[in-house]
Amino acid sequence: MNVTVLGATGATGRRVVRRLLADGHTVRAAVRDAARAEKLFGADVATAVVDLAAPGAAPADAFAGTDAVINTAATRSMDKRQAELIDHRGVVAAVDAAAAAGVRRWVQLSMWGTADPSRLPGYLRDTGHAKLAADTHLEKSELDWTIVRPPWLNDSAPGDRITVGDEVEEGSLSREDLATVLVSSLDHPATVRRAFEVTGGGRPIADALDSLAS
Repeated sequence: MNVTVLGATGATGRRVVRRLLADGHTVRAAVRDAARAEKLFGADVATAVVDLAAPGAAPADAFAGTDAVINTAATRSMDKRQAELIDHRGVVAAVDAAAAAGVRRWVQLSMWGTADPSRLPGYLRDTGHAKLAADTHLEKSELDWTIVRPPWLNDSAPGDRITVGDEVEEGSLSREDLATVLVSSLDHPATVRRAFEVTGGGRPIADALDSLAS
């Protein structure tokens, strides 16, 4: 599968890229800084310049020939304006550009609590509202979407066990396990047109994703 990864040089994005390559996919890194992506991934990964904070951030040709997109991009700021600019408007522009380019599959990295931002601490609610707006736009698109909502992330070794559901206890999750969830969702029918929260511990990842069909 030809997969474009938005935010490919981020802490989660780079793990997603490496997991995709290990699974035999062809990968394009859609990033603001192509030189950084080339330094991280070398010749194994093509690059496209996409800046979600810029007008016209996601030209359709950035997604040409792409079967699926995994979006791991997010603002690093708690600022309301930045969240609206990147997590909402930038992602909406990218979704529309991907659809125009003929992409069929989109896996979205969102955030725990986004479906009901009142569950979030006050300093995260602006980000939660921005992500919810982008998630809602994606849900209304013609893409075969999946929305994954993890809690606090850490750099610990993978536990290979997760809990999923419409709402789960917040907890934490390793970025390695999150990368596995995102990549595994690409071709897992139970995740298509499904939004779910995920946290660490519980069932083996494949079994947990299977449970989303029930």
